[in-house]
Amino acid sequence: MPVRFEINKGMLQVRQSFDFPAVYLDHWAVRRFSSNEEEGQRFLRALRASGGALVVSHTNLAEVTGPEDPRHADETAAFFEGVLPNIYFAMFDVQQAMNQEKHPRDIDVRLKAPPDVELLMTVGRERPDDFRPFTIANIIKVITKHRDRVGATWHESNQKLADHINEVRRNAETVRQAKRFSGHPTHVPTLAVMQELLRPVFLDRTLSIDRNDAGDIHHAILSIVYCDYALLDGKWEDLHKRMKRRFTELGRTIRTATVFSGRRHGVERFLEAIEDAGTPTTVREGILDTRE
Repeated sequence: MPVRFEINKGMLQVRQSFDFPAVYLDHWAVRRFSSNEEEGQRFLRALRASGGALVVSHTNLAEVTGPEDPRHADETAAFFEGVLPNIYFAMFDVQQAMNQEKHPRDIDVRLKAPPDVELLMTVGRERPDDFRPFTIANIIKVITKHRDRVGATWHESNQKLADHINEVRRNAETVRQAKRFSGHPTHVPTLAVMQELLRPVFLDRTLSIDRNDAGDIHHAILSIVYCDYALLDGKWEDLHKRMKRRFTELGRTIRTATVFSGRRHGVERFLEAIEDAGTPTTVREGILDTRE
């Protein structure tokens, strides 16, 4: 089970393991499953039956509360409470992922997504009692209380990234290099996926990159690299398909998630895939001491 408390040598510890199938939901998908009881319960049943984990980052929690109807925060809190303990807290940072992939290793063995130790410890400290070992609702409520400040910082950061990408796209030499690029490092899948997933952005002038897209880049790349199933925006589903086709053309073997979106009955196909998921497996376990 992904998140749990254990007693080890008289010391209370909180542990999380990266269990398959690993699943990622974009913020719109969390909102949908939070507000649609039938679909939400169907997802929860399928995830529990598979023994897998919903991969969550701190920015997920910040995004899904949103600046609008405060009822969303309550619905989101209830949804994540229902998912626990089948959650894996990940640090969605492209550079951190590449750093761990560059270490000598058997590239046929899947790595766990980089863990967010601080978020795991924060959830561990919210332990309400012995009967309900975890809660995430209080954390979401705190984030919601400060959502205006958090949102402004998040939007500013994303806008800077979008402006940088669009500036680079105007460089003719960058476009020429992207057109003929084929040197994907398969032993560093995060870098290989980032290079090819974003390649059409530099070649196709009809593709736009705005603040929201910039905010999705880390999530799209890392969910595609580390998860088994990802429910993303339609743009990222399309870019994923283009990436997979080109990897095939170049003879590159890089395992990626199966990606769905809200298009083409994607939510239904996503739910069916989770329901059909096979026997769960675990990559490896992280042990985190909850002592101050």
